[in-house]
Amino acid sequence: MLPTITNGQKLYVEKLTAKSEAKLARGEIVVFKYPRDPSKGYIKRLIGLPGDTVEVKANGVWLNGSKLSEPYVDSKMNLSQWSLPAVVVPARSYYVLGDNRDNSSDSRTWGLVPEDLLVAKVVSR
Repeated sequence: MLPTITNGQKLYVEKLTAKSEAKLARGEIVVFKYPRDPSKGYIKRLIGLPGDTVEVKANGVWLNGSKLSEPYVDSKMNLSQWSLPAVVVPARSYYVLGDNRDNSSDSRTWGLVPEDLLVAKVVSR
């Protein structure tokens, strides 16, 4: 999640539970269990909510047909020319990306995050 979060940086989070009042919003940073190995925790930025269409193009991320403004992405860490087909995010799933796009394992490579794997959202750094 460089440059937004550095190794060893303390984060304050709000746990997400069935009883939680926490609402998720696009652009927030979330903590979740890695879908391919739930024993591992990941931290990524929430890009696509249920019902959204997300398309990664060489010149940025497109959300529901419009280019997404991402001031948190450093252009020096986003040089790759990835282009992927559009994905419609199904109910109870989320599309996540790391801010360091050139060196991030995220929804582009392993898919969506099911809602039941979400653990917390970052509320302060």
